[in-house]
Amino acid sequence: MPAELARAGEARHYITWLGGAAGLRGEDLHGLAVAAEAVLTDVLLASDGGTMEISARSEGGLLRIEISHPSAGGRVRNLEAVLERFLDGHELSPGRSVLVKRLPA
Repeated sequence: MPAELARAGEARHYITWLGGAAGLRGEDLHGLAVAAEAVLTDVLLASDGGTMEISARSEGGLLRIEISHPSAGGRVRNLEAVLERFLDGHELSPGRSVLVKRLPA
């Protein structure tokens, strides 16, 4: 997807749809949405355009959503604390964030 503010809603809805399709509901889906919003804000604050890639896979009872953009990382204060509060796991590196939520049994 294009990494631009005018298209940010598409990325937000896509990530929420991925979580819902994987089986997340209620508070779990809300937590994923809040964490994704923080990561997308980080990408958009650092970006001067380009393409953001979003992919997902579920395995071993976990949903992993990866958000990549070359200039992402480091703009949102306390991003790590937000992700720790709302996710079951995460990975942050320059240009890439992975959001992990446990799927309901």
